This record gives sequence, C-alpha cells and structure tokens, in this order.
Amino acid sequence: MQISVWDLPTRLFHWLLVSAVAVCAFTALLLPTPWLKWHFLAGYGLLGLLLFRLVWALLGPEHSRWQGFAPRPAAIAAHLKAILNGRPHRSLGHNPAGGAMVAALLTALSLLALTGLVALGGMFKQGPLAFALTFQGASALKELHEVLAYLLLAMAGLHLAGVLVESRLLKEALILTMITGRKELEPGERAPRPAHPKAAPAAMTVLVLVFGVGFALSRLPPAGWHALTIPESYAKECGACHMAYHPSLLPAEGWSKVMAKLEDHYGEDASLSAAKTAEISAFLTGNAQERWDTLAANRLHGYDAAAERPITGNVWWKRKHRHIAATIFHQRNVISKSNCAACHGDAAQGLFAPQEIHIPKDPS
Repeated sequence: MQISVWDLPTRLFHWLLVSAVAVCAFTALLLPTPWLKWHFLAGYGLLGLLLFRLVWALLGPEHSRWQGFAPRPAAIAAHLKAILNGRPHRSLGHNPAGGAMVAALLTALSLLALTGLVALGGMFKQGPLAFALTFQGASALKELHEVLAYLLLAMAGLHLAGVLVESRLLKEALILTMITGRKELEPGERAPRPAHPKAAPAAMTVLVLVFGVGFALSRLPPAGWHALTIPESYAKECGACHMAYHPSLLPAEGWSKVMAKLEDHYGEDASLSAAKTAEISAFLTGNAQERWDTLAANRLHGYDAAAERPITGNVWWKRKHRHIAATIFHQRNVISKSNCAACHGDAAQGLFAPQEIHIPKDPS
C-alpha cells in the first residue's frame, strides 16, 4: 500500500530551495555582475524558505520534524557500514545518514543566508541590516560567505551522490518520491503522524512578521551613508567636463589638493572664480571620504598626497576595471574613464552597488 510520506509543503520547500540555491550559484559564479540583483532576490527567497522550514520542523508531519535530522552517531555509522556492504537499511523517512546530511545542509544554508545578509547590509548598504552594520565587519563575513558557498556545493554533490547510490541499492526511486511524496508501506512500518493543524498558519505568520520587520528596517538610513544635495555650482562647473564626483571618493586632503591646483587640473586649465572655488572646496572637504562608510570610500582610501593621482589612477580602481576594454571608455556615451555614471547607475549617490553596474557593449 502506498502512503504519503513527504507532504506538499515539504516537497515545495525542497524544490524551491534547490531552485534558489541554483540561482544564487549561477548568478554569483558564472554570470556577469548585473545578474547579482537576482542573486540578492534569490537570497531573500532562500531566507524565507529557511524560516518556513524552521516552523515546519516543529509542527510539520513526523518525517519533516527535527527528530529525523538528529540521529545518534552510532546509527549513522551503522548505516554507512551497511551501504559499504551493499545492504543499506530502508527508512520510511530520512535514513540516519540522510537526516544528518539534511541537518548539515540546512545549517550551512542558514549561515550562508545570514552572512550574505550581513555583507549586503554592511558593504553595499542594502537590506534590513544596513542601518546597523559597518563596512569592515561585513567585509570579513563576506569572505566566510564565499567559503560557505563552495562548501555547500560540495555537500550538495555528496548528498546527491548518496541519494543515487541508495536508490540503486534499494531499488527505490528516492528522487521521484520527493516529487510525488509517496512510498510503499512495508510490513511492520506504520504511517507517519500528520502535521499539527496550526502548522501552516504558524509558518505564514512567522514569514509575514519577519519580512514585515525586515522591510521596515530596510527603510532606515544605512549606517555610514546619507543623502546629499549637490550644489548647483559643483554640478555645473565640474560636471561640464566630467561627472561631478561624489565627495566620498577622496579624503579631505585629496580634495584640498585638487581645488588648490585648478589652473593645472591634470593637464587642463579648470580655473574658477575665488567665490566658486571656495564654495565647491567647502562642499567637497566637508563631505569627504572620512564621513562615509561605503564600498567606494573604503576601497579608495589609499590616497597618495605626493603623487596627486586622479581617482582613476587609484590602484584598487585600476584592478577592478582591468578587464574592461579601452575602446569602451572612448565610446560616445562614455567618453572617458572619469564618467563613472556611464556604467554605475548609482554613482551620483556614491554607492556603486554591483547590481547597478551596466557596462556598454564593446563596439570593436
């Protein structure tokens, strides 16, 4: 007799989770930078799925609960030994090794989601944690996020291999079972206990509350960034030749050096009246790099006062743009390397988020 082992919510969670992880992996590892907006969206989806699974592991049907994910080490060892001998023990729900792997996968996914949320908030000033996080703390966790991503891929491969091996040894289509949810009930086995009647409403309540709070927090001003009104004089005078750079791109000392030598502005005469020079200089030095905790402010901090290089001469800037063909910088809609806004949709705000990068096609 066939019975339902994996309920519909558990099956939907499983396949939606696989889809979310696939989108995250492809957009981060294989696709161009603008695709990272889908990486972030899939990450939010992943977080929602994990929150649902947390509730379902407490109130869902028997084989979806936490008890099946915490087998004794002796049971795991015995099961692995049986597999090596070619005679694995059949389990109606998760077998001991499978349950342990699912617990490990959910733990890794939870850490991935949390470290991703921290990196998004602290480094890119986006998401519900942006109001409270610094760049330095978040950038350290970004490294852990990347390590966890590769670890997860290895664990997923091991999990899939285990499923295929057991399917062959048991002559049971375990992947198909996670699609249909049904298994054959053998003699001596009992049907699993159903979910708690309030399981679904509880899961939806948790999701709505958490994402509601997250949305509210995401509306708060990010730590280390604030909206800035660009003076008309700066936008008109400096923006006539190149984009009016966001003041966070140079420290106060750098802006002072730039404004003190406008008659020889990197080979050009950009002289202004004393009044306009003073007004623009006050704006730039008063809102310079030291007042910001953004990606650009942190990465471009190595200003060499003696060298007096332009922003595009910064070592980090050159490393990040080394893969861009020189012909792109000379296109009519780009003109030069100094036109950040041609590729960065949020350059005027000084954010330079990865999903806002749209590099024009190389005409060559």
